[in-house]
Formats: sequence, C-alpha cells, structure tokens
Amino acid sequence: MLFGPTQFILPHLVEAPETLYLLQYSTWGHHSLAFYRDKRLVEFTYGDWALFALNKRDTWTAVSHMLFPTLGALGRKVVEWQPHDPIPPLFVDCIQAQPFQADSSQVTFLFDELTQAFESQMEHQVFHEEDGVWFVPYSVPYGFWNNCNHELAKWLVKLGGKVSGRVFWNPDFIAGIQPYRSNHR
Repeated sequence: MLFGPTQFILPHLVEAPETLYLLQYSTWGHHSLAFYRDKRLVEFTYGDWALFALNKRDTWTAVSHMLFPTLGALGRKVVEWQPHDPIPPLFVDCIQAQPFQADSSQVTFLFDELTQAFESQMEHQVFHEEDGVWFVPYSVPYGFWNNCNHELAKWLVKLGGKVSGRVFWNPDFIAGIQPYRSNHR
C-alpha cells in the first residue's frame, strides 16, 4: 500500500491525553506538527537545509537534493495563541490545522527531543523571513527516502500513531486520519 492513500491511525490513549496540531501546507504537500505550550503554539518542521533554511526553492535544487542525501533542517516557529483561535492565518501557506490527541508522556518526550535537537544547534540557526521560521542543522539527512513527510511520519509514530500509504509525495495526513481501533495492526 506504498502508493495508496495516506493513512494516519491515531494513537491509542492509555494515559492522560494531550492535544497536538497537524498543520497542512499548500506547498509541496508539506505538513508539520505543533504543540501548545505556555499560551503559545510551537511548530516543528523538517526539510532540506538549502530548500528550507536558505530558501533555494528552485527546481534544480529540489530535484538534486532528493537524489543525493543532503543536510537536514529542523525548523521551529513560536506564536502566541489560545485554543479555539484559528491556526492557519498564523503560518504562511497553511491551509488546514487538525487537532488530535496522544498520551501526554509521549507528547512531552517528542517535544523535549525536538527542542533539545533544535537548541543544541542554535549557534547555526538561520531565520527564514518569508515564513517566519528559525532553522538549524538537523542530524537526519534529507533525501528521496527521507523527506519532510517521512520525518513527520516518524514523529507521529513516536506519538503512538501508525502511518501507511503514500508519504513521499503529496500525502494527506489529515484526510487520512482514522481513529484507533484495537484491531489495527
């Protein structure tokens, strides 16, 4: 089912749930993940260093950086926000934001992991003014088999979810959301 529709089976909740937000962009079928912390929405995103951090978004860079593994970029954007306020206007080209829940312990673990990865590289951070996102080099190489959506899928799995179907190009994680059922394997 590698080329079938994207499916994101929500995590099975066994402890206290916490709400996260899956953001979908109009650009290249890109998605990111946002956490609510201290009256702020903290978005983490992943991409190629040249494409995302340095804004070299031409066709040659996009194609060549898919064919050969390149430096990954971890992006973070923090905005003031209150639950029930609209999310898409706060993020350039964001077309949809979908809340979902995962166990708070797994959410905290992933948030801390991404925060530590970002903060450990802050001396190399680059600000992408157009999107309002800070990027740092990330230890996970970017390429054909690990683009932005593959990395997001890994994050969703760390939260206890399951991802299948088309992830490489133009996935739709939000349309593919399915509730957890005990017979999912």
